[in-house]
Order: sequence, then C-alpha cells, then structure tokens
Amino acid sequence: MKNFNSHQSFSLESFARKGSNYYQQMVDANGQPYFNIFWTDPAEAAHDWPDFADVTARQLQAVIMLRRMTGMELPIEKIWLNNLLALIDPASGLIQRPNTHYAHGDNGDSFLGDQALTLYALATAYLDNPDEKLRLIILKLIAGIDRYIKTTRKEKDILMFGFLVKSLIVSARYLHSEQALALSAWIVRKIFDEDLLFTPDNQFHRGSHVHSMLRTLVGVADYAVYAGDPIIFSRANSLYQSFKKLSTRFGFIPEVVHRQGDLVACETCALMDYVGLAVTLANHGHNEYWGDVERIVRNHLIESQVTDASWLRSDNSREDTEQFTWRDIDKRMIGGYAGWSSPTHLLAYEETLTWWGGAELKNKIRAFQNCCAGSGTHALFIAWKNIARFEDDTLSIHLHLDKLLPQAEIRCYQPFQGFLTIHLKQSCYLQVRIPDFVSPQQLTIESDHQAIEPMVWRNFVRLGYREAGEMIKISYPLPIRTETEMIGNPGFRQYPYQVTWKGDTVLRIEPLGKNYDTGYSEVEGKEVRCYYGEQGPGRLYQRDDWLQDKPVTLTKLFLDDVTLDIWKIK
Repeated sequence: MKNFNSHQSFSLESFARKGSNYYQQMVDANGQPYFNIFWTDPAEAAHDWPDFADVTARQLQAVIMLRRMTGMELPIEKIWLNNLLALIDPASGLIQRPNTHYAHGDNGDSFLGDQALTLYALATAYLDNPDEKLRLIILKLIAGIDRYIKTTRKEKDILMFGFLVKSLIVSARYLHSEQALALSAWIVRKIFDEDLLFTPDNQFHRGSHVHSMLRTLVGVADYAVYAGDPIIFSRANSLYQSFKKLSTRFGFIPEVVHRQGDLVACETCALMDYVGLAVTLANHGHNEYWGDVERIVRNHLIESQVTDASWLRSDNSREDTEQFTWRDIDKRMIGGYAGWSSPTHLLAYEETLTWWGGAELKNKIRAFQNCCAGSGTHALFIAWKNIARFEDDTLSIHLHLDKLLPQAEIRCYQPFQGFLTIHLKQSCYLQVRIPDFVSPQQLTIESDHQAIEPMVWRNFVRLGYREAGEMIKISYPLPIRTETEMIGNPGFRQYPYQVTWKGDTVLRIEPLGKNYDTGYSEVEGKEVRCYYGEQGPGRLYQRDDWLQDKPVTLTKLFLDDVTLDIWKIK
C-alpha cells in the first residue's frame, strides 16, 4: 500500500506494473487490441488494420518485457503469440492479415511494417524461451521478407526497409541467420548509398516521420557494430546529434520533423527509439549519451503514461460490436501511453483520421493511438536493462535509477535526495557515471569497508576493486534550476516554456507567452483546437509534491537475470 507520508523511490519496475491494466483490459473478447481511441461522446475504442499484426506484435513484445521487469505473467501474452502465429501464411512464411470490413489482406504500404514488427516480437519471444519450432518459423519469415523485397523492389517501401533492420540484426545475432545479416547489409547500403532516408550531411528530411527514422537508426547502429563498419556507425552518431537539436532536454521530441503548420506533438513510439538509439551509441563508446537517456526516461517517457483518463466519458450501456467498444474506456486506458502529447498534456491537438480507414472512423478526434502503449513499456525495458552492466569483472552504473542485479543492489534517491547506494554481492571493480549536473568535486563517496580513492575517467568515477558485502554511498547536490525550452515548427508558431529542474528531474513545466486555443493543421487544412497551455486533457508534470521533505520508501525491485539483452554487442 502506498504511504502518502513518504516518497516512493523512482523504480522503472513500478511504472511497468501499471501497464498491466491496459494490456489486459483494452482488448476484445478474442484478445485483439484496439488501435484507435476516439475522443467522441461517448468515447470509443475502434479496431483498425494495425490491430492484427502491428499492434499485437508490439504489445506481445511489451508484455514479455514487462514480465522480465516485474515477474508478472499476463494471460494475454500467450493469446497474442498464438494470434500472431495464426496469421502466418504457410506457403510464404509471411504475416497475412485477414479480409475484414476494416482491414484488407493485401495490406498495402504497411505490409513490410507488419513483417518487421512481427519478426522483432517473435525473435524476442524466442530469446525469452528458445523453442526449435519457433526458430524455424522465424527463419522462414526472414526468407519470405528477403524474397518479397528482392522481387518487388517498391521504392515507396524504402521507409519500411529501414524499419526492418533492428529486427533482422537481432535475428542475425541470436538465431545466427546469415540471410538476416545479408539482407541488413543490403538495406543499409541502399539507405545510405542512395541517400533515400537522410540527407548527405546527416540531417532528417523535412516531413520525416520520426519513429520510422529513429527505428531505422537503432537498427543501423546495431548493424554497424555487429558488422564492424565504423563509417556507418559514425553516420548513425551524427544523425543522433543532429536530431538532438530538434528535441528538448526533458524528452519532448516531434512526431514529424518540421510540420507545415502550428502543431507539434511527441509520439511515445519515437521516444522508445530515441532511447534505443542513445543506449546503443552509449554502449559502444559514446558515454556522454547516458545523461540523455536518464532525462528522457525520468521525464517525458514517464509522464506520457496514462494515469487519469477521466476526460474520456464512457458508456457502459452499449454492447460491444465487432469493431467498437464504449465500455470503461477511461479505466481501460490506465497504464497506456500518449500518442500525441504536448509538453503539458497527454493530447497536443485535435486532429481526425484522414488518410486511411472507412467512413466509420472519419471525423472523430483521435485521443490515443495504441501502437504507443507497447512502445512505452519497451522504452522502460531498454532503460531498465541498461541502468547498470556487469562485464569484464567490472560493474558499471550508467543511470542513477534503482536496479537489482546478481552482483549488486543499486538504490537511487533522486529526485528527493542526491544519494546513491550500492550494496555489492560480488567482489568486482566498480565505476559510476557522474550526473551531468554535478562536478566530480561535488561527490562524497563513502564505504563501510575501507577507504576509497576515486579516479575520474571521462564522465565516470572509478572506485577500484570492491569487496562482496561492501556498501558504498555516494552523495551529491540536487540543484533546482529553471530553463526556457521552445517547441514549434520553423516558419510557424513557437511555444515557449519555463522548465523547473531538480537534478535530472523536471518538477514542473509552465507555458510562457500567449495561450493559443487553436493552431493550423495542414492535415485538416484548417484551425483545430490545441493544448499547449494550462488547459487541456491530462495535465502533465504535476510534481510539486516531490519538493516536500519526506522520507523515501524503497519500491520493490525484480532481479534482472541479465539475459534478453539486445542493446550491447559483446
């Protein structure tokens, strides 16, 4: 039971657990998830073409990761795995959606997206629980993807070519698929030799879909390390650096690069890949990016999780149909994630579905897109796996977050105190990242065993060889400071905010300047209601309580057995 007279320590497991409500509840009687949540009166969830493979695959992967983080095995996991496997065509090995009135078996431009996401989910399921039958299914899927790409060569599919690379590289690394590696190399060369997705000077093209671009780069960086290609790795790093300029320090990133209008929003799917790319680069030489990861996770990723959806009015008197449900939409969305957040609200603006779907989906305000729900848990898992790493007889602590490893229990008291404890269970060398907001001289380091003579190396402090049973305590100040952040599209409206930080954590975000009620949408071709001020659905960054001086209650941690680690190539 939560103790309101104390602060709960900031463990990623606690946020992952909240997702279980959404995964179990926001499904139909067959376990199929709902992609669309519309802010209608009453609110409604509606099935759409992504529900068969795209969303199911993302959420299957997410609940496997949730189980690895918390020990919670959700019944929906086996249902989603079986539902995905039932969609695989025995002849081609590819995912094939059924024909319904809201989805078509020919799949259109999204065909490769279904294959990419299904491959990644099935590879994750295999790594979680190796099974020869599943391995053969995955290899046949890879062969089908290779055959499809090489025979169709649709240039319009190049966006999805890049989307495939992470899925293929995971399969190459852990299923030892030479075909997956060769196809990855072919895709990477096509992307960069022809400058199809990025500019020659390593920029994102105007109008780029950020989730697609960052997912491509997550795979590209993985490929570069695995294949030993320093030029491609350098390009991935340069593209990360250029994209950082489009972002904010607290993790709000645009869904689309420089939209032609007044609207800008952050998609949780893009946050997942931003974290994934930063972690991959940080694990392979760019230690300076660990601070980026911690700020994103502590702030806009966590804030994007739905904790109150009371602004969506449900109607429990209406019977579910094949496509729609109106029951308890507000309660079933708890634990899900924002599709289009602003810095201050779960929903940035009111746009309708215009570019796909039947008449039954048109002219309705989109509250959530539930591809983002699986991505939120996925992002938590990426960060959780990389909080600390033990290799070469050395424990390296990258993020100041709670973590339980076989070698140590790590506890961090941010944002309430600048205090980190490490209880070693195994003798080893130890190094800890120095938070970006303090200098090495501001660290106070103590041990209950013997004196420590720290040595600073880059942005880490090295504490030498430590003994099993030793308790190390590190203290540092948590400065409170304010910064001004600006979001918006060049040539269109800009939105300034005052951001109050305590260490790496944002306590509040306050809009500055004019409060706009509407903004121009190039999608709608008109002014639509927007939420960049104080008023709107799901106010974010209500964290003033974190300023209060209360004792800290440590949350329950779950042991990481250090398997299912797909962000470091050893």
